[in-house]
Amino acid sequence: MGRASKILNINKRFFVIAFILLLLTHIVMGIILIEMSENAVRSQIEQRMLDVSNTAAFQLNGDDLKTLTAGDIGTEKYTRALNILASFQEHIQLDYIYALRAEPNGTFTFTIDPDQFDPGDFGKLVETTDALSGAAKGKAGVDKEPHSDEWGNFYSAYSPVFDSKGEVAGIVGVDFNADWYDSMMISHKAVVIIVSMIVLTIGIALAFLTRTTALEGEKDQYRKELEETLQREQEQKQELGSARHLAYTDSLTGVKNKTAYQEATQRIDAEIESGSINEFGVIVFDLNGLKIINDTLGHESGDRFLKEGCALICRQFCHSPVFRIGGDEFTVLLSGQDYEHREELLQAFDKQVDENLEKGAVVVSTGIDIFDPETDKSFSSVFERADKKMYERKCLLKSRNIEK
Repeated sequence: MGRASKILNINKRFFVIAFILLLLTHIVMGIILIEMSENAVRSQIEQRMLDVSNTAAFQLNGDDLKTLTAGDIGTEKYTRALNILASFQEHIQLDYIYALRAEPNGTFTFTIDPDQFDPGDFGKLVETTDALSGAAKGKAGVDKEPHSDEWGNFYSAYSPVFDSKGEVAGIVGVDFNADWYDSMMISHKAVVIIVSMIVLTIGIALAFLTRTTALEGEKDQYRKELEETLQREQEQKQELGSARHLAYTDSLTGVKNKTAYQEATQRIDAEIESGSINEFGVIVFDLNGLKIINDTLGHESGDRFLKEGCALICRQFCHSPVFRIGGDEFTVLLSGQDYEHREELLQAFDKQVDENLEKGAVVVSTGIDIFDPETDKSFSSVFERADKKMYERKCLLKSRNIEK
C-alpha cells in the first residue's frame, strides 16, 4: 500500500505541475493574443482613416487647391472642391473632413471646411501635429495620439494633394472622435479578454478530466478563432482593394490614373537601376481638338470625346496598361504581346486615326519609343523620345486637317 500511495502521490504531483503549466500557458497566450489583436485593430482603424483621406485627396484638383484665396469662396472651383469634401462628410462615418494649406512660416491654415454648423474659417490656424507635418512633405499619416481643439478631441489622418507638377498643393484632413476610437479599442479588447477567459475556463475544466481531452478542446477553439480571423482578414482585404481601386482609377475613362502611372514609372526606374529589366516600350497619345470641343460644345461633349479616344486606345492595346496622365494625354506601357507586335499595332492604330481624320471623328496623335539598356538610365528618357515623336505626329495631322 505504501508503494501504491507513493505512486499515486507522484502522479498527483505530475498532474499538479501539468495543470500549473497549462494555466500559465493560457495566461501568457491570452496576454499575447490581446496585444496582437489590439495592434491589429489599431492598424485597421488607422488604415481606414487613411483610405478616406487618401481617396478624398486623389479626387481634389491640386492646381485649383493651390491657388485658392478667401476671395474664391463661392466660385466654381471652390464649390467643386467643397462638394467633393461634403460628399465624404455626408456618406462616410467620420466627424470632420477639410482641406488645409502649409504656410511659408511652417504653420497650417484652413482653406475648405464643408461642415454646415461650425466650419473653420478660411486662413484660420490649425494645430500642427507630426502627421500633418509629414503630409506637407508628401507622406500621408495618422496621429498616434489624440489632439484637442475647439471642436473636440480627435484622432486625425492627413493626406497630401498633389498638383500637376507632382508637388504638394494642399492637405486633406480627416477627424475621428477620440472617444469612438478608444471605445473601438476597449470593446475589442473586452471581447478578446472574454474569449480568453472562456478558453481558460474550458481548459481548466477539461484538465481535471484528462489532459488529452483538454488539449483537444483547445485545438478546436484555436482552430475556430483562426478561421474567424482569416475570414475577417479576407473581408478587410476586399474593402482595402475596393478603396485602392478607386484611388488608382480615372473616374471619367475607367483606365489607370496619374497616381498609378507615377507608381509604375517609379517601379520601372528601380528595375532599370538594378538591371532587372531588359525591354519595355512607351506610347504617348494626345487627343487633337479637345480644347476646341470644350470651348464650343461644352465639357459634356469634351468628356464624350475623351471616352471615345480612350476606348480607341484600349481596343488596340488590350494587353498593356493604359494611363490617363493629363487632360487629353494618355500613355501605354507596352509589354508582352503588345511589345512584340508594337509596330503592327501602331500602324493599325494610326491607320484608324487617318480614317477618322477623313470622317471628322476622334483623332489621336501617337509617339512610340523603346527602352535601350545600353543608354537609358531612367524611364523619363524613353518617355521624352516618345513624346517628341507624338508632337511631330500631332503637327502632321494638324497640317493635313488644314489642307483638307
